[in-house]
Amino acid sequence: MTDKIKNPEEYEAPLTEHLAELRDRLIKSLIALFIGAVAVFMKVEIFFNVFQTPLHKVFPDLKLVALTPTESFFTALKISLLMGFVVSSPIIFYQVWKFIEPALYENEKKLLIPFVFFTTLFFLAGAAFAFWGVLPLAIRFLLNFGYTQLDVEAMLSVSSYISFVIRLIIAFGITFELPVILSLLARLGLVSPEGLKRIRPYFIVGAFVFAAIITPPDVISQVFLALPLVIFYEISIYMAKILYPRSEKAKGEKQ
Repeated sequence: MTDKIKNPEEYEAPLTEHLAELRDRLIKSLIALFIGAVAVFMKVEIFFNVFQTPLHKVFPDLKLVALTPTESFFTALKISLLMGFVVSSPIIFYQVWKFIEPALYENEKKLLIPFVFFTTLFFLAGAAFAFWGVLPLAIRFLLNFGYTQLDVEAMLSVSSYISFVIRLIIAFGITFELPVILSLLARLGLVSPEGLKRIRPYFIVGAFVFAAIITPPDVISQVFLALPLVIFYEISIYMAKILYPRSEKAKGEKQ
């Protein structure tokens, strides 16, 4: 890909060059993910025990069961892929940045380290919030509802439980990236505080719709996902007020 800093109108990289660059970045990201997943798989029992912590915190005597011969193996693969992504996330986020970097001005390239650091930090914060805060509450609500309202004794399969945990971790990890993404877009002049304010009502509605779709069908998970989205959106508007004028000024100096 070409460096657009010296003269953005001088040369425009062909589509094939962009696709080749995207392919290279994807391959490097997949290699990092593969190495991380293999490393986790070699000690997957440790992570499996950790994943059961929210369940045993609420129901200490409840044990997971395997309903098919392959269930335990594929559950181990799921855990390995998720934790492999967590381990390799700095490298993956770095590859994302290097892909968009040629389209940036010279002063904007300095955002590399903050971008990689905060995207990793906020994803881990969202995952931790889901794991230690939301999961125990959701599990308690859902299993108690089945027992008290329907007189159903809980017997969880290992695959369904781990999928439930992974789904929440990914949902909250992505949700916590919102301030980083919108702040970056504001810094690059792609979104403005005024524009974010205009679509605020639509975003709030969309946040609750998104939470209802992505989370399990319980009110606790939906509210705990939608509220951070709304709060982070308000924070993003405030950050955009600080960052947006700088990006505009920088662009003016380049023109």
